[in-house]
Amino acid sequence: MTRASHQTSAADVAADHTNRVAPPDPTTLTPAMRQYWEQRQQAADALLLFRMGDFYELFYDDAERAAGLLGITLTSRDNGKTPLAGIPHHALESYLAKLVDAGHKVAISEQIEDARQAKGVVKRAIVRVVTPGTLTDEALLDRDRSNILAAIHASGDQFGVASLELSTGVFIVQCCAASHLLSELARLAPAEVLLADGGQPGRDEHAEQIREQLGCAITYSAAADFAAPRVAEQFQVHFETTGLEGFGFEEIDPALQAAGALLAYVRQTQRAAARHLQPPRRRHAGAFMALDPTTLRSLEVERTLRTGARTGSILAAVDRTRNPMGARLLRNWLCYPLLEPREIAARQRLVEALRNDNDVRQLARTKLREMSDLERVIGRLGVMRITPRDLRAIGDTLAQLPALADALRRLPNDEAAVLAERLVGLEPLAQELCTALAEDAPTAMRDGGIFAAGFDAELDRLRGLTQDGQRWLALYQAEQIERTGIPTLKVGFNKVFGYYLEVTNPHRDRVPADYVRKQTVKNAERYITDALKKHESEALSAESRAKELEYDHFLVLRERTATYIPQLQRCATALAEIDVLAGWAELAVERHYCRPEFVDVPVLEIDAGRHPVVEQLLDRAFVPNDTRLGSIAADGIEASSGTLALITGPNMAGKSTYIRQVAALVLLAHCGCWVPAKRMRLGPVDRVFTRVGAADELARGQSTFMVEMLETANILHNATASSLVILDEVGRGTSTFDGLSLAWAITEHLGTRIGCRTLFATHYHELTELAELLESVFNLNVAVREFEDRIVFLHRIVSGAADMSYGLHVAKLAGVPRAVLERGNAVLNELERTFSRDSQRPVLAAVQRRRSRQLRLFDEPEEVVVRQLRDVDMRQLDAQRAQALIRQWRDVLGLPAVDGPGAASDSHPPTVQP
Repeated sequence: MTRASHQTSAADVAADHTNRVAPPDPTTLTPAMRQYWEQRQQAADALLLFRMGDFYELFYDDAERAAGLLGITLTSRDNGKTPLAGIPHHALESYLAKLVDAGHKVAISEQIEDARQAKGVVKRAIVRVVTPGTLTDEALLDRDRSNILAAIHASGDQFGVASLELSTGVFIVQCCAASHLLSELARLAPAEVLLADGGQPGRDEHAEQIREQLGCAITYSAAADFAAPRVAEQFQVHFETTGLEGFGFEEIDPALQAAGALLAYVRQTQRAAARHLQPPRRRHAGAFMALDPTTLRSLEVERTLRTGARTGSILAAVDRTRNPMGARLLRNWLCYPLLEPREIAARQRLVEALRNDNDVRQLARTKLREMSDLERVIGRLGVMRITPRDLRAIGDTLAQLPALADALRRLPNDEAAVLAERLVGLEPLAQELCTALAEDAPTAMRDGGIFAAGFDAELDRLRGLTQDGQRWLALYQAEQIERTGIPTLKVGFNKVFGYYLEVTNPHRDRVPADYVRKQTVKNAERYITDALKKHESEALSAESRAKELEYDHFLVLRERTATYIPQLQRCATALAEIDVLAGWAELAVERHYCRPEFVDVPVLEIDAGRHPVVEQLLDRAFVPNDTRLGSIAADGIEASSGTLALITGPNMAGKSTYIRQVAALVLLAHCGCWVPAKRMRLGPVDRVFTRVGAADELARGQSTFMVEMLETANILHNATASSLVILDEVGRGTSTFDGLSLAWAITEHLGTRIGCRTLFATHYHELTELAELLESVFNLNVAVREFEDRIVFLHRIVSGAADMSYGLHVAKLAGVPRAVLERGNAVLNELERTFSRDSQRPVLAAVQRRRSRQLRLFDEPEEVVVRQLRDVDMRQLDAQRAQALIRQWRDVLGLPAVDGPGAASDSHPPTVQP
């Protein structure tokens, strides 16, 4: 299911449902259509699939809309007054997926009594309303991705966010500041978000932002569902408690108000209690590394920037899971990296134990591949839509647990023993399910074949009658052929006449007198006899009674299994964790990963680091590189005390890959995963910031440069000394002097004011002078070798600044026409003679040394700064332009204005002599 379709259709869908056809005069309707209109008013914002026999019918504007979406025939009844479209009941899932994927809610009305026993119109009822966030059917869900229903509720500057995965029962609540709301929602990636209907300030603005940036469906729920008194009632009813204290909540806050709205919505859509919902757990922001949407996108954590595909993402690169439960948990762990070193170390130790014991690791991975998606099967059990085949799958999965638990206990690891304990205690249920249910149990509950032979004596007797009946029919057919001398005579069956004897026309004169003709078909006649009708009554009665008995037994077994839901969920969670950790252990063996070491100082040291994605996609060996930020010399390796590395070098040389590689390794380390390197040591990172790539936000009226500045301002306002920042080509979207001055100021601010670990890739070679001025800044470059008129990229990061950017060489590699390259080279030579960078750099550095303090562009009165700019011979930048430039970037970055002696103002611009 794609989220993008929701983004384009959700608003239109909501508008469509506000302009629906009004109900006609009830006195003019048939009983069935009166029933239809009653149910349509119960689900006014949904398409209604109305079960009639073997079809789900849609009428009026629902039929017109569905016909276009599904590509089915639109017809009509009542002389064209009532548009009509229908889908076969056995194809419901495929059509339902298309409707939900288009952003529609779908109400499903079923016949709730046997049509043969109905007196008058068959009773029908809406049994559920399917929405993008409330899917539980296996065919409608992405097996490897959680399907989240979220709700948000504002209280002042604080937002409560509640998230529920109905297919598994996981229920999370959290509070966050308004500025972090979209970041938290981006990590959740909900399929549907609930907002209070009317009243809340900024509701429509939030809805629009969520639609634009997350592409999910928006649903407006009654404001009363978010109210504190109603929330307390919802929790007490659903969880059968007298208060919230037992869940660890002392008072109702915005997060619980959002959670209460989710409970109300689930009850409305499922038309029953969802028994598998777990009590809500509070997610504390301080327990996880902060990741905003920009970082998730720039690092390609889930999807690639270019194609939006999973292949090529960090998630795909480190996914070695064998079961959908593990695949979903892996995504969750990557989006919520841990901050507490002790918790990280616990995961690392499990990975190490599994890495070191090949037998246990392979047994675990084999067992997990054979197991069902227990989490989602339990979800269907909780909403009472589980099938006989699902129940058998639970039994088969539980039967695998003792061997897996025994294997985990063999590991020399306390965490493994704890996981093993979460797998025990379900042996009686496994025994009961595997003994009772047939190995090939069906998906339908009323078609028989659910239970194994020997489960119930009466069921075996009734089945025997049915099976004996088939033998009787074969013998009876043979007897009648011998009696009549008609070689083509055969016994058949249909639902209208039951069993019959069919005789072809050439043999009609041989038909005995006791045959009673019932039907004429092409080239044959069909007859019945007293003996055949007697057998039919006995056989069909036995088959019907057997199916009813099986159904009754199934309901009892389903209810008994439902009492184990908490234990089953505990087991499923453990299996998912084992799957992720065993997969990471396999990856560590396969790719020679190392275990990162966490220390209490803000350093970042990587020996021979490799990009986890790129190295798997290359058809040649990946060139590893070292990283040292805030390091001290160790093991004979030269190190720098600098925290900010300026990286220069040509395009395509690997600067962007390198800085993203470092961020990716930090992310993986905080998840507890081992990393592609020989050694890694780091102090905890509270947040990873990225400013890479270029993308217009045309729909929001934002240019590439504006997007770049917004992301940069976010970094400057929110980064701390414990953060990691990666910047790629900041300032390139504007004029040279504008970009250079801004990049200079940003570098100073990060290096002196914040002091965070930073990697800044740039083509502004002038910035490399900052290494002479600031202790925190040092230079790196990507090594290249020139050969005749070509360059060879070595992809090695080395100390020092690059002396040129090789832009014309890269253009040649890209296939730019020779004439353009030759003209470009001539222009370059002229520019280099006119504007010699070598002569200007020492001047800029000398100015700073004379002042005996660091240049902080935005800390100085404007007149002073203008004089500095004039001193460094930026000959095209006049005083008025410099003054305006400084004020502009102060405003963009949200930095305070600076006043002082000689500070310029709009009415009295500075007077500066050239």
